[in-house]
Amino acid sequence: MLLLSALCGFGGATAQVRDEQGVVGPGLYAFQMRITHASCGDADRTGFVSSYFGAIDGIPGARHMVLRLLNSSYWPRWELEVDAAGVVTAVSRNERVRGTNRFEVRLDGSRFTGTGTRTYMRGERRCAVTYDALLRRIDRPQPPPSR
Repeated sequence: MLLLSALCGFGGATAQVRDEQGVVGPGLYAFQMRITHASCGDADRTGFVSSYFGAIDGIPGARHMVLRLLNSSYWPRWELEVDAAGVVTAVSRNERVRGTNRFEVRLDGSRFTGTGTRTYMRGERRCAVTYDALLRRIDRPQPPPSR
């Protein structure tokens, strides 16, 4: 019905169609983070890369979706927002460590790249880990690399 309304030009559906994004959609993804700095010295050393796999669930074109990582015990669920410029911001919270993990990525060829920071409590001390972030869709063929 929404599609029919959009094709016929009815007001409410037209506004919703204009608010859609075409940058990231539901599917299977690999998420990697490479540590650039750890304030408390208790994270893996600088340069260490962690790889996670999961699914982005949601309505194609929606600006809000959810990323669920299959192999992350601390940060399994992420809220994703896509802004009008195509920037994807993801936030995950963990009450167990009183922490938040946040990254921001932009489309870079066939993948998304950017940076992130996770903060958490270690005893009474607030710690922060910064990282380079990479998000790549893995359930469809990738275009060949450009030369």
